Amino acid sequence: MMSTKSSFLLIVALTVFAAFANASELPATADLNWQNAPVVQSTDTGSSLPLYDDRLDSAVDQNQPSGPTYIAAFSQTGLAQSFQQTHANISGAGILLQAAVGSSAPVTIQLWTNLPNAGGSMLAEATATGTAGTWVDVFWTYVNITPATTYYLVFTGNTSLGIAGSTTNPYAYGQCYANSGYGSFPAFDYAFRTYYDTLTSLERDTWAGVKSSF
Repeated sequence: MMSTKSSFLLIVALTVFAAFANASELPATADLNWQNAPVVQSTDTGSSLPLYDDRLDSAVDQNQPSGPTYIAAFSQTGLAQSFQQTHANISGAGILLQAAVGSSAPVTIQLWTNLPNAGGSMLAEATATGTAGTWVDVFWTYVNITPATTYYLVFTGNTSLGIAGSTTNPYAYGQCYANSGYGSFPAFDYAFRTYYDTLTSLERDTWAGVKSSF
């Protein structure tokens, strides 16, 4: 006869197994085109092989999709967007490239703790080929961060490309920066999105729940 405690442990084990079995399923994100997701390249080694293909375990965390205005050209330099993540990790980011400005070229997105000219440290970097008028997303091995804390995405790319966004302050948890010295534009936001690693979050949350039962 199985004891009550043994039965409970069996139920917990089956629950955890079922959760991990479904962990690789993509969440419903209607605004994403995963079939055309970019190949991520390592900017550290120059290799054309994927640095880390985290797309299938990633979901959108922050999303500012409004991009009716041509906000800045890559030729201006000093392009960045501040934001606050909801989850405790970040696995990638994306921006909306301005239509009819340039064609296709590599775009690099970096994650910083602060602006590069304000003592920030770079936490991650990845590059993908972007096409004018479409979203370009990059992914990296997830980085653990502190939720509800301001971080910065820094954008560089071919000087023929530009970034779309909005001048009506649609994103309440950050702002855009542009021009040499990262000029501040508090009411402007680039059209951008960030990703988090769902498998890592599930593992942490699931095991935390299991441990709290003992």
